[in-house]
Amino acid sequence: MINYSVIEGTHKNPNEINTLDEKTKKEYGPFADKKEAESLAKSLIQKNIDDFYHRAWVIESNSFTK
Repeated sequence: MINYSVIEGTHKNPNEINTLDEKTKKEYGPFADKKEAESLAKSLIQKNIDDFYHRAWVIESNSFTK
């Protein structure tokens, strides 16, 4: 099963996820539906539109159930 999470926060370089300032990191999810995760990420970006260094990312992860 594939799950999706949304990670938001302030970045030193807003085009690179690995420059996220860990002090500002917020994580949401997991979501089973990618569209739901993308909708939340879009909402978070629009909410913080005036902050150039703020970004929200959709992260895909695989999880296996036994």
